[in-house]
Amino acid sequence: MRTMYDAVTATHIPGTAAMVAGYIDKIRLEPWTAADWARFPDAVKVEIVKKPTTNAGHVLDVEPGDARADQAPGWVRMRRTAGADPTIYCNASTWPSVRDAFHSAGVAEPHYWIARFDGDPTIPAGAVAKQYRGDVAPGYDISSVAGHWPGVDADLQPTTPEEGLAMLTPAADDDYVSIPCDGRSSLFVAAHFGRKVTAIEIWAIGDSPADPAKTRVTFVGGGFAFDPDRPGPIRLPGNTRTVNLRYRADHSFTSWCS
Repeated sequence: MRTMYDAVTATHIPGTAAMVAGYIDKIRLEPWTAADWARFPDAVKVEIVKKPTTNAGHVLDVEPGDARADQAPGWVRMRRTAGADPTIYCNASTWPSVRDAFHSAGVAEPHYWIARFDGDPTIPAGAVAKQYRGDVAPGYDISSVAGHWPGVDADLQPTTPEEGLAMLTPAADDDYVSIPCDGRSSLFVAAHFGRKVTAIEIWAIGDSPADPAKTRVTFVGGGFAFDPDRPGPIRLPGNTRTVNLRYRADHSFTSWCS
């Protein structure tokens, strides 16, 4: 799990931050300048937009004064057409209404960055990041972020595309990864000999059998370890497109769908 800082004023964020998020368009407040972004030359940079008409950025900010929930599907559709893999930021209390907007519009749900200032960095199932502390002096917010954020981080490249193979890195704390499945029915996790990978939560994301235009999220299981000689299979619901795996491991391992 990683830590990300975001702020209206970039200079409020510690210069040593390894992951930062800032604004690139304007409704009332000025966006970050090139010099602001340059303060973090080695950081992973997440670009936030406020207006649903801005065809740029990684994240649309859905909250009062910025984009509305009903505008989120159109922005996501626009960004996907541009080749992006977009994310929506919203409060935990409004997340259900945002998801309903995608279902009503018949648009597959994006990734989610959820805000809930409860001091708990645990990322909720179905999200890729959680903003859990706000307005930390001198004026920034703190989020926990999964080990891989699709659309922000470089995509995981399958070694064998037909199997959706993903090479995963160690995680002393809980980490999170999305594994492409494209309709395959089983998940496998191969640990090193004598080592184990603990599955905290496994969620299957796919098309709803009742309405293929809607996304279905199903809890598959968790709270167990994959043994080196028993990598699976974990059976998945039909039409699973992606498996979200929250895991803990002290060594590199491999996971795939078949």
